[in-house]
Order: sequence, then structure tokens, then C-alpha cells
Amino acid sequence: MPAFLLRYKVPEDLESSSEFEKYTNNVLKLASKIQAKASEIFFGWDVAFEVRPFSYPHNQPDFSVTGWITDNDNLYTEIVLKAQAEILALLEKEAFEDQTVECWWQRVKGKWGSGQGKRLRPPAY
Repeated sequence: MPAFLLRYKVPEDLESSSEFEKYTNNVLKLASKIQAKASEIFFGWDVAFEVRPFSYPHNQPDFSVTGWITDNDNLYTEIVLKAQAEILALLEKEAFEDQTVECWWQRVKGKWGSGQGKRLRPPAY
């Protein structure tokens, strides 16, 4: 399943919590557009995503998409290039005149795994 992370700079000139809320809602709308475009490119598959502000925004673009898909058999090389180009074009279209954008998609090899557990109480002495 393809997935991406949309990171963004929080503008310094937001003066109230309502302006901040409006801005973050617009960022979420942009993420939904990116998700729809990625799903369209990747055969209608579900596309997972996460949105968060840069923790250290110095020298970062205003919007950055980092995406990945597992490709153990090199099946998606051309599709990943298409996704990167089309999502970058979408970002450029949606950004304001003075905003910078970037888009990276990568093919990941290997198996994804997860583990779940439960913290046990220490033994009673």
C-alpha cells in the first residue's frame, strides 16, 4: 500500500488560533487531494498518509511530500516516477506564488513487520 507524509511550515504571521485552525484545515484538504491523486495513479489502492508541521522549519520548503511503496519485484518504477511528477505538479498548482514545494517518492524493498505487546508488571519480590 502506498503511503506519504505531508510536512509543512506554519506561517509566522498567523495572529490568532482561528487563523491557525483555518490554515491547518487547508493543509488537510491539500493532503486529501494528494491522497486522491496517489490513489488514482496507484490503481485505485488505498493510500495512507500523515500530516505534520516541520519541527525545525529553517531551510525547508513550505510543503514537502515524502511517499513510499513496497516494490520487492521492481514492478512500480515507472509508476513511482509518474506519481512523483503529478503530485509535484499538484503541489505547485495549490501553493501560493511565494511558497516552495518538493515531492519525493521511493520504492522500498523488504518486508514490513510490526510487533505488539503488553507491558507486564515486574515480578513481585
